[in-house]
Amino acid sequence: MNHSIPSPAYPTEPALIEGLFRREEAALEETKHRYSALMRRMVARFLTDPRDREEAESDALLRLWKAIPPHRPESLPAFLTTLLRRAAIDRQRHISRAGAIPADCLAALDELAELLPHHEGTEDQLMARELARSINGFLEGLNARSREIFLRRYYGSEKVKEMAAAMALSTSTVEKELKALRLDLKKKLESEGYTV
Repeated sequence: MNHSIPSPAYPTEPALIEGLFRREEAALEETKHRYSALMRRMVARFLTDPRDREEAESDALLRLWKAIPPHRPESLPAFLTTLLRRAAIDRQRHISRAGAIPADCLAALDELAELLPHHEGTEDQLMARELARSINGFLEGLNARSREIFLRRYYGSEKVKEMAAAMALSTSTVEKELKALRLDLKKKLESEGYTV
């Protein structure tokens, strides 16, 4: 995250979210400024060309502008990260004939794929919301380190080596913790009636 001094007009994250909710363009500019490092890091995981990265960042900001309102996110960095990931993947698909996304980006999601239930039909959105609530509840029950490991890997698509270095842990420690987290999540989902 960019650790620059917040704008006096938006000294806190809730104030910034409120500015976006009131459709203040200055709030969008402050978001771009405050989270520029986060944005660069996130799109760099998916895209190599600087022009594509810039395009994905701009697209994510446009999506943010269109989403708030009606949405009022609890965490602006988390909400923005989701939009950045989607924009970067969409951009990657656009520039690649096969629509392929680099394997490094999808490896983390593949690890979770076998845990998450697959639903088809008109109830998909409702089921996705319920599943998101379950996963959020799971995350709230974790200690800070476990939560960070889970989010870095499955939300930020970080490589295990990068995570280990950033968190001053061994790669084997991170891998063991990820395995335990996947098992705990599987148990939680099964206990709530999900077929995994």
